[in-house]
Amino acid sequence: MHWGHAVSTNLCRWEHLPIALAPDAQGACFSGSAIVDEHDVTGLFDGQPGLLAFYTCHRVLSDDPEDYEQSQCLAYSRDKGRTWHQYANNPVLPAPGFKDFRDPKVLWHAATQRWVMALACGQEIHFYTSQNLLDWQFASAFGEGHGAHTQHPWECPDLFELPVEGASNGQLSSRWVLIVGIGATPDNAFGSFTQYFVGEFDGQRFTNDHSPDDVMMMDEGRDFYAVQSWSNTSGRRLAVAWLNNWQYANHAPESGWRGMMSLPRELTLRATSSGIQLCQRIASECHEALTAVPHTIPPQAMLGVGQYSVLTSLPPVSRGVLELTLTAGSRIALSLQQGDHQQLTLEAGEEGVALRYTRNGVNGQAAFDDHFACDHAAGSVDGLTITLVWWCDHGSLEILVNGDTQQRAITQVSFTTQTSGSIEVNVLEGSAGLLGGSVVSSKGAVAH
Repeated sequence: MHWGHAVSTNLCRWEHLPIALAPDAQGACFSGSAIVDEHDVTGLFDGQPGLLAFYTCHRVLSDDPEDYEQSQCLAYSRDKGRTWHQYANNPVLPAPGFKDFRDPKVLWHAATQRWVMALACGQEIHFYTSQNLLDWQFASAFGEGHGAHTQHPWECPDLFELPVEGASNGQLSSRWVLIVGIGATPDNAFGSFTQYFVGEFDGQRFTNDHSPDDVMMMDEGRDFYAVQSWSNTSGRRLAVAWLNNWQYANHAPESGWRGMMSLPRELTLRATSSGIQLCQRIASECHEALTAVPHTIPPQAMLGVGQYSVLTSLPPVSRGVLELTLTAGSRIALSLQQGDHQQLTLEAGEEGVALRYTRNGVNGQAAFDDHFACDHAAGSVDGLTITLVWWCDHGSLEILVNGDTQQRAITQVSFTTQTSGSIEVNVLEGSAGLLGGSVVSSKGAVAH
């Protein structure tokens, strides 16, 4: 495994550069994170700023690929990441005696004036601290009895603080978010997925605000994993994910490449009726990649049972917005530009709407793996008026439900041969009204 390298001026168009980190005699270069050593606390940059990359060195010990050890290593760059050098005293954290010890996320904790490393260690996240980014001390562990656990170890942690939007007097003004990936195992029909925790981090320990039994999904789709965020992005917290699922990633069709990143998302925390929730919006830079002329979706009065074509002949790469209102007891199925092989079903109760997502492969390819076709619940939202925002690319669909209020995100990949798409509304029970919307097309594939 290598570390690739790509640069961008707008988060949407990326230029590939030569490989940054490659396997060596110590092992392969697994996941990690990079930071700027602004004040040269490592002493590696002759008093100038430089880049540090912390990664997991994965070393197979025998002919059995499951016989391995993992340690944390450091590489550094003096030329903005164009060339990298291995730290002479690697590993900075040696293998601890158990197998799964990986994916270092390094961040600065201002309150304690220390660097923090979050590491996935079996079914927990371990926290380490350092003054010089070279010598690390164990601080604490979090995870036992909290959130979702499967037979697969936790992976790819991320940790950051965000202000709480919509907080009233007396409520907390900021909280910490801990993001954790869970890989695919036979006991987990959903495959790999991403959960998050909201709580307090004092520089050494993370304390969960929610009940230990609560499982908060960052994305209700099948293809949003290994989330990592950037620091110091103009007051925003921006993140990307791997748009795939370990259940079928190694079997997916490929044509010179396999897998892609999600669109960059801006993350916020918002106080809701059900507690503080992590909300997401596609980064504003992505809007600049779209043409300026939208296709308007006109309002329509309440639609009874039946199938309705809203827009046709849409380009395969676009962004859409649609606002609907449902009557209690109604059920509708939406096809958003990718045909009947991907549908979002909305089922209205008295005070909210349950979401369900189906990917059946009618117009795409799903036969490469038994797990790819799916039909699963995708959470629920309060109220009977819903706003959908979606971004459609040649091989992906990213849906955000209800914006910043009570949001659900649903991300799915597809392997379709379609060259154009349409928006279809199928009222299965009851009635629904279209309050309007729009679709804006793109000049080409975005950010992948």
